[in-house]
Amino acid sequence: MKRKRKLEIAGLACMMPWMAFAQQIGPLAAPVRLFEDGKELFLRHDYAAAQQTLTHYLQQDTSAEFAEEAAYMLACTSYELNKPGRIRRLKAFVEQYPDSRYVNRVNALIGSAYFFDKNYPEAIMYFEKCNVRWLADGERDEVLLRLGTSYLKGGALKDAALWFSILKDVSREYRLDAVYHLAYIDYARERYDEALEGFRLAGESGKYAPYTPYYIADICLEKHDYQKAKRLADMYLEAYPRHEYALLMQRIGGEASYGMGRYAEAVKPLETYCGSPEGGKDREAQYALGMSYYQTGVYSKAVDALNKATGRPDALTQNAYLHSGLAYLQLKDRTRARMAFEQASAMTFDRNVQEQALYNYALCIHETSYSPFAESVTVFERFLNEFPNSAYAAKVNDYLVEVYMNTRSYQAALNSIAKISHPGDRILEAKQKLLFRIGILAFAQAAFENAIGYFTQSIDLGRYDRQTKADAYYWRGESKYRLEQYAQAASDYRLYLEYTPGRTGEEYALALYNLGYVAFKQKQYEQALTWFTRCSQAQVKDRRIVADVYNRMGDCHFHARRFAEASALYAQASAADPSLGDYSLFQEAFVKGLQRDYAGKIQTLNRLLTDYPASPYIDDALYEQGRAFVQQENNAGAIERYTVLLQRFPESPLSRKASNEIGLLYYQEDKYSEAIAAYKKVISDYPGSEEARLAQRDLKSIYIDLNRVDDYLSFVSTLPGGANFDVNERDSLTYVAAERVYMRGETEEAKASFTRYLQSFPQGAFSVNASYYLGLMAYNEKNYTEASAYLDKVLAYPDNKFSGEAMKLCAGIAYQEKEYGKALSLYVRIADRAASQEERVDALCRALECARLSENPEEILALASSLLSQSKLAPEVENEARYARAKACIGEGKTQEAVGDLTLLAKDTRNEYGAEAKYLLAQFYFDTGETEKAEKEVLDYIDASTPHAYWLARSFVLLSDIYMKMGRDVDAKQYLLSLKQNYQADDDIQEMIETRLERLENE
Repeated sequence: MKRKRKLEIAGLACMMPWMAFAQQIGPLAAPVRLFEDGKELFLRHDYAAAQQTLTHYLQQDTSAEFAEEAAYMLACTSYELNKPGRIRRLKAFVEQYPDSRYVNRVNALIGSAYFFDKNYPEAIMYFEKCNVRWLADGERDEVLLRLGTSYLKGGALKDAALWFSILKDVSREYRLDAVYHLAYIDYARERYDEALEGFRLAGESGKYAPYTPYYIADICLEKHDYQKAKRLADMYLEAYPRHEYALLMQRIGGEASYGMGRYAEAVKPLETYCGSPEGGKDREAQYALGMSYYQTGVYSKAVDALNKATGRPDALTQNAYLHSGLAYLQLKDRTRARMAFEQASAMTFDRNVQEQALYNYALCIHETSYSPFAESVTVFERFLNEFPNSAYAAKVNDYLVEVYMNTRSYQAALNSIAKISHPGDRILEAKQKLLFRIGILAFAQAAFENAIGYFTQSIDLGRYDRQTKADAYYWRGESKYRLEQYAQAASDYRLYLEYTPGRTGEEYALALYNLGYVAFKQKQYEQALTWFTRCSQAQVKDRRIVADVYNRMGDCHFHARRFAEASALYAQASAADPSLGDYSLFQEAFVKGLQRDYAGKIQTLNRLLTDYPASPYIDDALYEQGRAFVQQENNAGAIERYTVLLQRFPESPLSRKASNEIGLLYYQEDKYSEAIAAYKKVISDYPGSEEARLAQRDLKSIYIDLNRVDDYLSFVSTLPGGANFDVNERDSLTYVAAERVYMRGETEEAKASFTRYLQSFPQGAFSVNASYYLGLMAYNEKNYTEASAYLDKVLAYPDNKFSGEAMKLCAGIAYQEKEYGKALSLYVRIADRAASQEERVDALCRALECARLSENPEEILALASSLLSQSKLAPEVENEARYARAKACIGEGKTQEAVGDLTLLAKDTRNEYGAEAKYLLAQFYFDTGETEKAEKEVLDYIDASTPHAYWLARSFVLLSDIYMKMGRDVDAKQYLLSLKQNYQADDDIQEMIETRLERLENE
């Protein structure tokens, strides 16, 4: 490894003294006398006095007989006195007197002025404008020395050598200076023999005696004459212990000892040199010091020095990384060892070093299970491709099989196996497991169709591992269940039970549980009861599942009208998990009602209302309590319960029924005024609904009984079309005829008939029905504008029998047309009216999506929280809700409130929500100053890995920020370099990497 040390050697003999002597001038003399005096002072080098005298001369001599010569001398005095404007004054003379005999010397002075200002390019330009042969010998030699030095400073060694060679031949005074500089140029060109001769000759002068030994010693070092280099260094340090080159001689002595293998002896002088500002930047010296530490077993210091030796990509850096990795292995720090080997293995300067580094890199990955970007597979495969004849090849082949069996980089492993022409049983077993794991990954991301494909491929290779085959059947059944393919799901669950060797595990019990649900969904209650019963006898750890099993068993008995058994099981469910007790209590109360235990029903429902005030069954409980009071002939109690229901849940379908029941109860007690008021409220609050139709029928009967027909007709006349159920014969016949055409599937004729009906009876009793059918037909024809117009008319009567379906259609149209605000409000109404949890959850999910698309954080937070309050949510729905809520909180600057959701999501980084959440959680800790916690979170993420590489890459970048904040710049750089080599996506990550690497380089 060659080193060139360009020292400040130029110009040692170039500095001429700047002479300035002050002298007062007497009274003004005649102009010529002033000129003569000034010239005499100038020639005596009394430049300050000369400048004053000549200035006075030019002020008095208007003829300016000697103006050119005076101007020349004044320009020279400006140079000699080192005046700030000297260059400008000299250039002004040349411009004013371009043909003057003094121009040649003035150009030389301008070049010298630039030289002393260290503006070497300008100095060269003006030196070359003058003819040195026309200068006096002393000035000529100085210009030659300065010109050669200027070229040397600019790195133009060939030009510098030319002028120093001329100086050597013509100058006696500066001959040794020229020899010294020419020796340095030979040294820089690695012409060491010529350089040695020159340095020995120059060293005979006392002027260069303290300098030449350094170059001679360094040349000996470069020629591997370590003993001589060490001897010269020791002699120099004894003779010049405090000289400016003494520190450099410490380096030579240390590197010479290192070259001779005397590592302990090399440490002290290298420590001295490397501890200096200059030595701290000397990569070769740092490398020698690091290797000396390494060879003497001081590994902690070795890695520090070797890391400082890395920098630009070259063989030295490659070697430094290799031995840094080996030192880290000795320190049991496999993480840093892995990263060092990775960097060395990426370089091709020394193939032997690359081979050793790549092998060690692969081993570190294998032993630490590190594979965030599929390194566990690709590195072993890369080794076999790049070094097929390596002595390590056989071992690497064995390791690769182990990697296939244990990797988390499933797709990369499959791709690697696909390249093997004739895989053996161990490889095929690994493939079977990999396919299963990719299926699990697809399932976690709710890609159920893809999951089924992978599970099927794994099953086809099932002869290699029976448990994997059984598990693939189970999860394929789960995927089919999510797709509502219940019969196929049941078949796979049964196959799982047949193939699985273990009969006591959690999945075995869950298979029984799922078989129960498959039968239950298909209303095969006796078969469902059998499976749920077997599940209840298995080992289930999750209390929620245990409670749900008892509830479903109770439901099965309920459907078979075995009420006593059902009641007992509901009680068991409530005891198993009190958090799900609201459903159990509701069903238990319902059973008591069927058993005519109305007091028990009321009492049980009171427990539900008290213990579960946020339960989705509250409206059902209030309605059933009202019915129980009716059965007890306690009309006042019933009315009170129904009234509470109306006040708390006005949108509930049960409220419509309760409202009608109130009117009926008043009517039965002959409280006609109260009954009339109640029925009118039903008709006005729920226009178009079936309850409103019944209320109008009963209201009509009351008015007839009271002989107040005119009052009835007056009330009916105020009702809008669609809300009035009194119809005339023509209205009815016209509508019925159109409806029959529609039912026969004659769409075009039906469309025309419904249109004519609405034209004839715009406020007819069946206007809502006709509008719905016209809207539906337009929707099916994808004429969404027309469909929306008709369906909006249906929604004007939100409680008619078509309103639920009309809402769904209108919401779908609004979503498709990107009217997210309208779609959001409709989906919220659908959720409020939902009769089942499945419908409610589906509507809330759609509403949440609309809220996210319309960027409405308040609605996002409300809807996500509402979703998460539902019981038995599918994992993918729960993840989506938590993610939406967390992101909304972060967007509103309430990151602390998002931590709970982020923490739960981050437990599973297989899905995209968890992958991003893990990063966001670490970023939050970093932003709030919890640096160590942030580091732990990222390292845990790297260990867990994820198929969503972008967020893992962002976490690598964040880890570099963490380490820079901690002052661990070496670690920050290593992680960034590792990411740069392994992450290939075309996105903003590479820019993040380069920005931070540049910052580290500048620091």
